[in-house]
Amino acid sequence: MKNLSSLLFILLVCQVGLSQKGVSETGLWSQYFYSLPVGNKWKVAGDFQYRTYELSSDFQQFIARAAVVYTPAIGTVELHAGYGYFYGEPFGDKDGSTSEHRLHQDVWLDTNAGKTVSIRHRFRFEERFIEDQDFRSRARYTIFVNIHFYKDEQQSKFYLPFWNEVFINGETQLRNSTVNRFDRNWSFGGVGYRISQDLRAQAGYMREITSNTSKGQLVLSVFQSF
Repeated sequence: MKNLSSLLFILLVCQVGLSQKGVSETGLWSQYFYSLPVGNKWKVAGDFQYRTYELSSDFQQFIARAAVVYTPAIGTVELHAGYGYFYGEPFGDKDGSTSEHRLHQDVWLDTNAGKTVSIRHRFRFEERFIEDQDFRSRARYTIFVNIHFYKDEQQSKFYLPFWNEVFINGETQLRNSTVNRFDRNWSFGGVGYRISQDLRAQAGYMREITSNTSKGQLVLSVFQSF
C-alpha cells in the first residue's frame, strides 16, 4: 500500500505540473464495456461510449469498438486485436464533424499485488485513419488499480478504482501541422460496485491533460461479462 500511495502521489504531481490552461466545462463520458467468451482461450471484447463536452449537453463523440482476445495457456496475459469507429463534433456551436477508423493491438498483464489490491497493465498501439487527415499512430500505456475491502474474509461489493493512461504520438510532422510527441494523459479515481459476478458499475472523475490544456470529465461505466 505504501508503494501504491507513492505512485498515486507522483501521478497527481505530474497532473498539476502539466496543467497550463484549464477548461471550465466538465464533460460526461458514458461507457459500456462487454466481454463474450467464444471458446476456451478466445473471447470478443469491446465498448460503446457516448461523450459530451458538458454534463448535460454539447455532443462530443460516439465510439463503437470491438476486439478479438486470445489468452495463452501460461501466465496472466491477454492479447487483443481490434477495430473502432469514432464520430465526433467540435466544441460549442462550431460546424463540422469528424469520423475516424482505428485499429488497435493490446497486451494486458495482471500483477499479483495481494488480496486487497489488483493491478492490470495495458500496452496499446493504434493506427488512426481520420477523415481528411494524415495517417497517425499512437502508443498508449495504462495502469489500472482496484482496491478491495473485506469484512470477516468476505469481499465487499464496493471497491475503489484508479487508473492512469499516457498517450504518445508516433508521428509529429503532419501535412499541415506539427504535433508534440506527448499527446495527453488521463487520470481517474472513483468508486465501483459489483452488482453480480458478471456485472459491475463505476463512477468517478477523470482529469485530461494535453500539452496546453486540462479538462475534467465525469465518467460513468458499466462492465458486463457474458
